Amino acid sequence: MPYTKQHKDKTRQRILRSAFQLFTTKGFECVTINDIMKNCGLTRGAFYAHFDSKVMLYSKAIELAANNSQLAQLKPIQISDQKWLIQLLDFYLSIEHVKGERACPLAFLVTDVVTQNSEAKIAYSKTYKGMNDLIYYYANKYSHCSKAQVMAVTAMIIGTVAIARTMDIEDDISTLLCSTRKEAGKLLGGI
Repeated sequence: MPYTKQHKDKTRQRILRSAFQLFTTKGFECVTINDIMKNCGLTRGAFYAHFDSKVMLYSKAIELAANNSQLAQLKPIQISDQKWLIQLLDFYLSIEHVKGERACPLAFLVTDVVTQNSEAKIAYSKTYKGMNDLIYYYANKYSHCSKAQVMAVTAMIIGTVAIARTMDIEDDISTLLCSTRKEAGKLLGGI
């Protein structure tokens, strides 16, 4: 009896989550298909029922992580656009995010994606553009910041989280996050 579509979708999501977890901690080159499948408790054969290659999986894992990130959540109706953007920035530039809580693929894969093929780079670029578009949308509801300012902010916050992940002294991490949060807030209309 063949598996239902629902079962196949759940299995695919399980593989994607496993892959993203391993890619963000070890990098593309240091993770094998066997590692991914063992991590999610499935056989190697199950991999090929869902993906053609590890590169395809990498691209799809970036998309999944972006779609499940804090930024992808719908803004609650009762919160203003400005307050929502404040909450997003506060979370993004937090110790919890740096430690991997709801990891952003942009910060966690920024150096890894450079060595990948065009499919992975396209997925990363699409995610980055989506982040910029969303922040620009919210920021322009209460300020007159430009798209260039938003790009500066996103580059700054992604870089900050990526650098903070390499640091081991929590006070230094907090200082870096707080100073970036302050500067990003200035660029986005003083939030």
